[in-house]
Amino acid sequence: MSAWQWNLLHYHVVAPAGSKVYFYKNLVMKRLLALSIVFSCICYHLFAQSVPTKVETKSKQRADTRVDQGIDKGLDKAEEAISNLFKKKPKKNPTNSSPQPTPDDGSAKTASGSEYQGGTKSGGSTSDFIPGSTVLFADNFEKDAMDDFPAGWNTNGSGKVVTISGVDGRWLEIVHNSIVHPMLKKPLPVNSTIDFDLYLKSNTEQSIPIIIFGLTPVKNILTEDIFGKNKFFTSISRYNESDGKTIEYGLREVIGNKSDFPILSYNNKVLHVSIAINKTRVRVYFDQTKLIDLPMALTTEMLQNFFFCNGYVIPASETAMYIGNIRIASAEVDARSLLVKDLLEKGQASTSEILFDVNKDVIKQESFPIINQIGDALKQNPSLNIKITGHTDSDGNAADNLSLSKKRAAAVSNYLVTNYGISKSRIATDGKGATEPVASNSTADGKAKNRRVEFTKL
Repeated sequence: MSAWQWNLLHYHVVAPAGSKVYFYKNLVMKRLLALSIVFSCICYHLFAQSVPTKVETKSKQRADTRVDQGIDKGLDKAEEAISNLFKKKPKKNPTNSSPQPTPDDGSAKTASGSEYQGGTKSGGSTSDFIPGSTVLFADNFEKDAMDDFPAGWNTNGSGKVVTISGVDGRWLEIVHNSIVHPMLKKPLPVNSTIDFDLYLKSNTEQSIPIIIFGLTPVKNILTEDIFGKNKFFTSISRYNESDGKTIEYGLREVIGNKSDFPILSYNNKVLHVSIAINKTRVRVYFDQTKLIDLPMALTTEMLQNFFFCNGYVIPASETAMYIGNIRIASAEVDARSLLVKDLLEKGQASTSEILFDVNKDVIKQESFPIINQIGDALKQNPSLNIKITGHTDSDGNAADNLSLSKKRAAAVSNYLVTNYGISKSRIATDGKGATEPVASNSTADGKAKNRRVEFTKL
């Protein structure tokens, strides 16, 4: 073994596990060492074959034949080593659980804009991901100055707010070997959801980044080493290479990979990522396709923060990492149980947290957990019959508002009938438009309160 190979091995051994290089450099060092040894053996074999003196023509021909055979074998081994270096790792210990037929947690809306319509999801998606309804942090960078690092975020490297030609909205551009994270006021709830967009930029002239995101106990990356602690992460690399595309996930180190998602089709396109957290369980979705479902992966300390990283790689990535439309929300339902309590004990309950698309009767996905509480109550109380009444603010035509309020009440009824098997005879619907306001329509807050749904016990 040459001196430089020994130094490489020595570096791998002594590199501290808590260092930033440990997370990805050690893997690179292992593979470089293996490759160097293979090539050293080949070179030694080739030179050794040429040393014997070839006296007779016959002997020379036979020796040359052996040399050629040795070269062929050596090159075959080298090609195999290089090929294996860049192959995806085999799947380890797959723990994907079977899909959940009914939403049981909170989660987020996709970039494709799929919505619930009258009991079915448009686009035919079967995803069980539902966004949390109480927003804890949200940013689309519209309030930040262009080419500045955004307010409300922290970094140990560099980033700036940019636009991308031909793509809507603003994006946070993260350069090589940089970590960013939102400055959350509190740790994530044990039931919570995270949504964001990735723009997978690539071209044939520049190397692309290793995209990493996940959960970490580190609150401030300027004072603590994120790679030296337990964490949950997902990484995307070589997303523009058919023979190299890799989606991996892990805790402190990589524990598995996914090879069946068509990541190549997202080159220079937007990929929406959703994460559902339920105590120790974590699910990761790419455009509503569930890729990862680990029931016992998380610890409470990992919920301290959420991070993005343009990972360290040699050579350094020339293309930046781009994130946008971040939404972090609580999926806790205990606080909203008051809605059912009021309905059962007082005979009436009202909420402005059931949201719809503007001027439509399309229910937003983050409203599903609230409606689910009513569905559970109807299932648990077979004698319970209700009336659903929709209300709007005063914007627009009165007749249109009246019609819209009735359609929205009907949409909530359809959701309950479809998802909970409730008989239509147990649910009456009505709409009042803007005729019964509970707050002033002169302010945005007042209008939001007037856009409500009421449930009455019959």
